[in-house]
Amino acid sequence: PASGGARRPLPARVVAFLSSFALAIVLLLVLLVLTFLGTLEQRHASLFDVQRRYFESVVLVHDFGPYTALGLEIGPISIPLPGASVVLALLALNLVVGGVVRIRKRAATLGVLVAHLGILLLLGGNLVEFLVSEKGQLTLHEPPRGRPDDTADAGSNEFRSYHEWEIVVLERREGRKATQYVLDAERLEDLDPDDVVTFTHARLPFAVEVTGWQRNAVPVPAPGEADAVGGWRLQGQKPRKEAELDRPGARVTLRLPEGAAPVPGLLWSAQAAPWVVAVGERRFELDLRTRRWTFPFRLVLRRFVHDEHPGTSMAREFSSYVTKLEDGVSRDVHVTMNEPFRHRGYTFYQSSWGPQDAGPGERLYSTFSVVRNPSDRIPLIACLVIAAGLLLHFGRKLVLHVMAQSRGRAPEGRTA
Repeated sequence: PASGGARRPLPARVVAFLSSFALAIVLLLVLLVLTFLGTLEQRHASLFDVQRRYFESVVLVHDFGPYTALGLEIGPISIPLPGASVVLALLALNLVVGGVVRIRKRAATLGVLVAHLGILLLLGGNLVEFLVSEKGQLTLHEPPRGRPDDTADAGSNEFRSYHEWEIVVLERREGRKATQYVLDAERLEDLDPDDVVTFTHARLPFAVEVTGWQRNAVPVPAPGEADAVGGWRLQGQKPRKEAELDRPGARVTLRLPEGAAPVPGLLWSAQAAPWVVAVGERRFELDLRTRRWTFPFRLVLRRFVHDEHPGTSMAREFSSYVTKLEDGVSRDVHVTMNEPFRHRGYTFYQSSWGPQDAGPGERLYSTFSVVRNPSDRIPLIACLVIAAGLLLHFGRKLVLHVMAQSRGRAPEGRTA
């Protein structure tokens, strides 16, 4: 309590709580628990699902058990927990209020202040990555054997998402370039089978209604069933641990204007060909595919090398020899496991290759993990700032200690 026994005003108590060491310790312990539980959960779920549930959510419910003790089954016990995104936001607020605003500004606390600013920079970089980064993969094939310069149709300037899906409507007109309409992928992310979402576009003569969304599905015969289309329906399957192997699908209905009968269909990510629909004299193709992004240059795979040390299965070289084409200028690039290629905000990491059982002379392909992250260098900068702050703080204490020893007295007491 304040002097005279009066309690401090509520705003002052809130600020004191938000800036307290106790809150910081509790938040760090909660992060530790979430990381531990999320790691255990990866035994049963994909890394993609664990990340969304434990680290990107606001609130989650973790089930402990069931357990068997003394012949009795206990649980499961459901415990609500805050998501890591909320915990990190509170930790950032705690650092700002307690570690930057309220900290005493003097020589003894300068290093601590710098270290806190470095931690805030690290959290800010993670926030930028979460909000605006694009992550996917790019697969390039070698040119035909014996024709290393045949790159007319080779290479790509497009990479695909691992887990995000989009519905594409393509209209082909004779003598004209095809027009492509991409329906918002973000609206498909959290759909449940009972949800209904409708997409519209001013230049399309119909609305696209999506229902029965399944993250992983397989088509099964369904003669006579009310929701079947052409005697088939999509049956949901348990999502795989490798989420990128899931095959989503949904029932799609085209809602035509002026009372025309709706046109039902099925879209499945593994179908051999798009769904073709004629509306009057116009012809449309609908397809469900992974979300795609383009980058402002083109990459062509010249050669992929995968050599092993003699007599072992240990890789000696695992790399791609690539040519970058941009504004009529070509540049050769060598991408390895430990040396990614960075250009214009995009980073290409050597990820995998195939076919794994390729015979002598068979064309190989190389797969790159692609990341566009405006804050990809911030973690390095933040760590340097934190290290500088710690060095400044403890270096000062060391200097004071040495000076005190040289004067033959005890070192200075607590200064921070």
